Amino acid sequence: MNSKFYVIIFFFLPTLLFAQSHHVNVAVSSFVDTSNGEINSVIKLWESYLNSKPDSNYTNPYWVKSEQDHYHPFDLVGHAWWNPSLYFYMKYFKIQVLSVSKYRDVFIIRTMFYISSPKDSCQLQMKSIIQTAAQFENGSYKLCNILPINTRFWQKEEVGSVRFVFPPDHVFNRSLAEQMSGFIDSLASFWQLKTFPTEYYFSDDDRAFKALGFDYWLVEENIIGGWTDTVNHIVYAKGSNEWYPHEFVHIYINPLFPNANDYFLEGYATLMGGSAGHDLLWHIRRNFEYLKDHPEIDVLSFKGVDKFVPAQYFIGGLLCKMAEEQGGLPLLKKLMSYGNKDEDLYRAIHDVFGVSKDDVNKFLRTKLEEFAKK
Repeated sequence: MNSKFYVIIFFFLPTLLFAQSHHVNVAVSSFVDTSNGEINSVIKLWESYLNSKPDSNYTNPYWVKSEQDHYHPFDLVGHAWWNPSLYFYMKYFKIQVLSVSKYRDVFIIRTMFYISSPKDSCQLQMKSIIQTAAQFENGSYKLCNILPINTRFWQKEEVGSVRFVFPPDHVFNRSLAEQMSGFIDSLASFWQLKTFPTEYYFSDDDRAFKALGFDYWLVEENIIGGWTDTVNHIVYAKGSNEWYPHEFVHIYINPLFPNANDYFLEGYATLMGGSAGHDLLWHIRRNFEYLKDHPEIDVLSFKGVDKFVPAQYFIGGLLCKMAEEQGGLPLLKKLMSYGNKDEDLYRAIHDVFGVSKDDVNKFLRTKLEEFAKK
C-alpha cells in the first residue's frame, strides 16, 4: 500500500450502481443483552439507519443533526477507505451486531460485515468490523461518529493550516509539523490555490484507524499508510508522524480533477510526497530491477514489487515527472484532464508524449531505465 490506502474492492458484481431496494437484516450476537430496553432501542436505531439509504444525500432522521451540518458525508467510518462506501456493498454482506457497550452517556455499537461460505465449510469472509456510537438527543437516541469519542484524550496542535491530532504518548515534533505546513504552502502556491483548514489524525501504529472506528478491515498490514477524506478535509495515517505529504497532495489536487485517471492522481502524489515511506526514485529503481528480469510483463498492468505500490504510483509518478519537466504546470493539468478509463490513459500518453498504444510498454521501460540510472 502506498502512503494512502486507496483500494477499490471488486466483487464482480452484476452492476456497479446499487440503489438500496432490499431490507437490510441485522443479526445480533447472543452475548448482547437485548432485554435491556436502551440497548434494544439502539440496535433498532442502527438497523433503521442501515435501511435508510445511508449513501444518499439528505437529512437523515437517525443521525445527530450537528454532525450532518458539519460533515459531508457525515458518517465518517462508513465512507472511509471503501469505495464509494462500506454501505454500497451491504446487499452482498451479512451483518451482525457483536456488542453494544455504554461509555458515560453514549452507546458504542460494534458491527461485523461479512460474507458466509457454503454451509458445509463453516467459514466466513470477514470484510470489516466497525464502531458506531449513539447518543441521546431531543428525547431519543441518534447515531454519531465514534472518532470524537475515541480521540477525546488525544493531543491537538495547530501549525499553519493543519490541526494535528495524535495519541497522548506521542511527543509532538514541531519541526516536522512546520515542514509539513511549509510543503502545503508550497504546493498551494505552485497550483495557485488557497490553503484551508485540514485535520490530520496520525499514530505510529494503527490507533488512528481504530479511533475512526475500524476494529477490523481488509488491510491490516504493518506498513505506513493512510487515506484522505477530500470533502471533509481529513487525513488519517498509520505508522506515520507529522510528515505525510502524499495525502496532503490528494487533499488539494484530487478535488480539482474528479475524473482524472488514478495513474496521474496517485502518480503526482507519489512524485511530490513519496509512497510507503520512500520517494518516487526509490520505487522506480526497485521496480525497474524486477521488470528488467521479466520482459514478458506489461508495465501498465504490473502490480508492483510492493503490493500496495502498483504501477499507478511509480509509473504514474514517472509520467507526471516527465510532463512537469517538459511543460510545467500546464502539461500536468493536461494529464489530469483525461478520464479515468484505460483508453483515456492511453490517449493521454499519446497526446502528451506522442506514443501510440502499441509502443507504450517499450516507451515506459526505456524511461524507467533512464530514470533508474539517475
